[in-house]
Amino acid sequence: MGEGAANSDTLKTYTCHVKQFLVWCYQSNLNPISATFNQLKEYRHWLIHQQKYQNATISLKLTILRRFYDGLREYGYVVINPALRLKPPTEVKDPAATINFLENEEMNRLLHSLPVENTVHALRDRLLISLMVLQGCRTVDLHRVSMGNIVKNGKNVGLRVFSKRHTRVVPLTPDLAKLLRRYLRARRKAGEILAEETPLFISVARNNEELDKPLSRRSIRRIVDKYLGETGLKELPRKLSKKTKKLMGKTENDNLLAKAEKESRFSRQNPKARKLSAHSLRHTAGTLAMRAGASLRQVQDLLGHTDPKTTMIYAHIGDRWNENPALLLSVSKPKLEENIMIRCQKLQQSLKRTNPLELTLNEEEILRILDQVCM
Repeated sequence: MGEGAANSDTLKTYTCHVKQFLVWCYQSNLNPISATFNQLKEYRHWLIHQQKYQNATISLKLTILRRFYDGLREYGYVVINPALRLKPPTEVKDPAATINFLENEEMNRLLHSLPVENTVHALRDRLLISLMVLQGCRTVDLHRVSMGNIVKNGKNVGLRVFSKRHTRVVPLTPDLAKLLRRYLRARRKAGEILAEETPLFISVARNNEELDKPLSRRSIRRIVDKYLGETGLKELPRKLSKKTKKLMGKTENDNLLAKAEKESRFSRQNPKARKLSAHSLRHTAGTLAMRAGASLRQVQDLLGHTDPKTTMIYAHIGDRWNENPALLLSVSKPKLEENIMIRCQKLQQSLKRTNPLELTLNEEEILRILDQVCM
């Protein structure tokens, strides 16, 4: 796993999914060491039909299951990997339907709703959301970034962010660079000493006493949900206890937020509402950049995709009607007058065949009949 150098996030993910499989084995009275391919197909069936996971989630779980049995085989617990041929369900899906994003007007509404005060809390939220929706930064990027990752090249400013396999520099626009300087100035003014290892995004208590704890990914998602809800872009849970509402509004403690999120899962939501999330802001950056005329390569660099095939999804979500390549084709069309005369002649011939008196109609009468019968 990770060639022996898996990070903590990967370990947590693998542990969580393997634990779920082992619990299923226990409940099914099945020894995972002696599990067969057909028995693992029952686990796959359980994931699909009882747990009703999305295909991408099932694919991840089965991939981890194969890696789990690879490890068992390497250590001699099993002879063959029974999960080797276990595949996720296939699904024909419109690529544009797989992601959610904000339209340009919605993005502007979100940005204009952000606080404009010069406090650490307000500047943090403004910078955080702007980096996600304009620069396409991931939640984990902003969770990990520290002061030492600020890159300066003359007047240009950027952020060095880290993914699983590579590092990239996110070049900030002049406005975002200015916002970053204001944010750092506010933190220094609050008495904080900014060292190389100091987190860029911190958890800020309402009394501004706690200024050194890194902002967790769950807290970042909560902040995004808060502003999406306040602008009416996301339907927030309808049924939350007063205690939970108080927790979600006043704390950034992970344990309390987890409790609030767990309770919110059971609230009634509009099934037709878009499932907007913090990651939707990243999709927004890619989609709107492509629509604005950015090349595939530029969007790939913006989002830090290693494989351009990953970026191709945003080409599918452009304006299909205005950018329909069929509009570029030149097709000769008969003039309107020619169409009318052809239809008049056909009608006249039809009347002659059915009218024994061979009555004739003038053009005005023919057009009136055409309007009633043929239009």
